[in-house]
Amino acid sequence: MALRLPCLVAVPTLLLFAVVGCGTAPHDEDVPELGTQSSEIRIANALTTKALVLNAIATNRESNELLGTSALLQLFDPVFGDERTRMRLHDENAQKFMEYLVGCALTPSQSVEYFNPRMPNPGVRKWWGQAGLCPSWAWSIPSESCLERVSACLLARNNKEGRRVELSIRGEHRFTASGPNIYTLEAKTRPADHVPVTGVPVASFGPCGMGESGAQRNCGWTADGIGTCTPSTPVWVGAGGPMSCGSPSSTLGSSVNGPAALRVCEGVAGCDHFDARNLSEAAGVCLGSFGTPVATFTCPVGGYFSVMTAPVSSTSTGLVATVGTFAEYPTAYGLSEQQVYGVREGAFYGNIFLPDELAAEVDVEERVVNDRKVYEVVGADVIVDGSIYKQMFSCYDPGWSEGAAYSAGRVCALPSMIANCASTVTGPCFPTPALAGKCAIQDGPLTPGDGDYELCTDTAEKLWTQTVTTFLHTPCDTVTRAERSKICGRAVSGNPVPTQPLPWPPRKKDLLP
Repeated sequence: MALRLPCLVAVPTLLLFAVVGCGTAPHDEDVPELGTQSSEIRIANALTTKALVLNAIATNRESNELLGTSALLQLFDPVFGDERTRMRLHDENAQKFMEYLVGCALTPSQSVEYFNPRMPNPGVRKWWGQAGLCPSWAWSIPSESCLERVSACLLARNNKEGRRVELSIRGEHRFTASGPNIYTLEAKTRPADHVPVTGVPVASFGPCGMGESGAQRNCGWTADGIGTCTPSTPVWVGAGGPMSCGSPSSTLGSSVNGPAALRVCEGVAGCDHFDARNLSEAAGVCLGSFGTPVATFTCPVGGYFSVMTAPVSSTSTGLVATVGTFAEYPTAYGLSEQQVYGVREGAFYGNIFLPDELAAEVDVEERVVNDRKVYEVVGADVIVDGSIYKQMFSCYDPGWSEGAAYSAGRVCALPSMIANCASTVTGPCFPTPALAGKCAIQDGPLTPGDGDYELCTDTAEKLWTQTVTTFLHTPCDTVTRAERSKICGRAVSGNPVPTQPLPWPPRKKDLLP
């Protein structure tokens, strides 16, 4: 990971994540994405464990208590907000934590203004919402259920290395008694708009400013869908063009309201023109077929591809492109969220916002050095056995061959020592031949078939009802290449999701000891 020390802050330990820069606006990944609510629940995790467990907001008794008992707009108001809490934003980890908290709690149309005190460019900034798990927190004191939902979301979005990984997070919650489950699923999953692992935004999804045109431009594109194919076999993708120039009857897809361009990328994320993941792009291949493209490519080793569409001219508006595919070997396109994110990882639950349940404390102290104020983060160099948040828990899907080791790597900043963890790993979520499971239900009834673990217990057998279950695209998405052969193997293929959910509320006999 890139190493960069904070401006005018003396930090006693190394920061284990790449930062955008001192005094800059929030990272682009927390700017709201356009789309339906379901797409917002499919969000990324790139919050390092260190930033989650050792930051001067959540891991500070005073600010932790204020978070759980205050409206966010009031607490972080750039002028009238709590002075000590605002000073603690000199800690880079605290700012990163708050980006993710607001992203979990609020909706894409909501934001929280705060004053960024970090030099060399201090000023008012905004954190943007994404998942909308507790939108009322913006203006009112959060309920206990809200705090637990956001805690579970924060834990789900954490990983030791800060690798950007797209997640499908699932659970059970209605804002009203008769309303739909907020944890909905996309019927057609759109390609991610960030480069895998690095988290760099794909430039091609940004706006154009100079009237660019053609299939090679890196702006003005739209994410269309994700497909699967047979590796090393040819695939054709079209938006109105013919597979053979002499055979109009072989047309794939369609384009309405202007000429179209296509780009096909390896994996489940979009790409730019010079990206190695760019498999093919086209704006028309036959005489007289300009703007009705067909792109041909060889199916990549991983067996997944993403398609982007755009008007040939960036100044055109109103394009409606319908993508069609053809292959002589098994191929499918327009995959659902359940099809793309099919590896059940585990469940996360508990409450971070309990100041009396912190195993460490971090703060920011103001000092004068050579007639100049500097701010030092203190307490962030501790090593704590087990979890720093004593009321946060996680369990792992029994499909992992090394579930305990995988979970430690996921939630502990120092996994080899089982230290500086964000949660206590309780064991498998559902029973294995050797171990009892921690969750009573493995497919909540609000969205049948989505495989969400519900009614999970902690090490003291306390029942938690606001759990979050995460699904990955591939088993090794959250780990480094060096760890892949050690901890991310799957003992079984697929997930043991029942076809019929258990009764809700559960009967006593359905609850596991």
